[in-house]
Amino acid sequence: MAVTPSSEARRSALGLALGGAAVAALAVVTPWALEALLGRLGPRGLALLLLAVTAVSLPLRRARAGGGWAAAAGMAALLAAGAASGDARFLRLVPAWIYVVLAALFAASLRRQGSLLESAARWLVPEAPGFIRGYCRVLTAVWVAIFLASATIAGWLALAGSPDAWLRFTSRHVWLAMGAFSALEFLVRKTWFRNYFHGGPFERCWSRLFPAERTARGRRSLQYIAEYRAELARKTAAERGG
Repeated sequence: MAVTPSSEARRSALGLALGGAAVAALAVVTPWALEALLGRLGPRGLALLLLAVTAVSLPLRRARAGGGWAAAAGMAALLAAGAASGDARFLRLVPAWIYVVLAALFAASLRRQGSLLESAARWLVPEAPGFIRGYCRVLTAVWVAIFLASATIAGWLALAGSPDAWLRFTSRHVWLAMGAFSALEFLVRKTWFRNYFHGGPFERCWSRLFPAERTARGRRSLQYIAEYRAELARKTAAERGG
């Protein structure tokens, strides 16, 4: 039973995590930056500036990053439409496009045996058991739906809503909703698997409310933890003996 991921898997998961974090940070900052710069530069000026930035960054992308090229092409199309028309709504569609890119990133990972969230989980928690795969795939698909719904609402507000309503949703409401969902999902996950590997204050409290031995999945988690620690102890003893 392998207890740690390979260094190659760690690097891959790290790249996925950093890429996702960068896109998410861009999505948070973009609405505020767009509104501030629209007031200073106007739609055409801002669109031309962002087109120039996009043009400079394209050659720096790896040739094999097909998804990155597609994302940049979609962004360039929105900016070109904004520059040609002078319509700020095209620029306000940028956050919606970012959500589409996030949805595509998560959906693409489902074509493999694992998923983006499983890769991230195994990098963050190397001792994660193999039986988390199905849960991670379902959760990845749920996030695809969340990002697509966010893109739909943000796009509708950009085209038909007021700038204030668009800014409130894209800079605050959508992230509060995602944060609430993430907190709820964490509790569901802990209750579903009842894997209390680290035994911190929260896990000690939750294990009293939802004992692992009460469910089949909890007993499987207990067995995995026991096997993991037994193998780790054997390896440690072998290294000391060697």
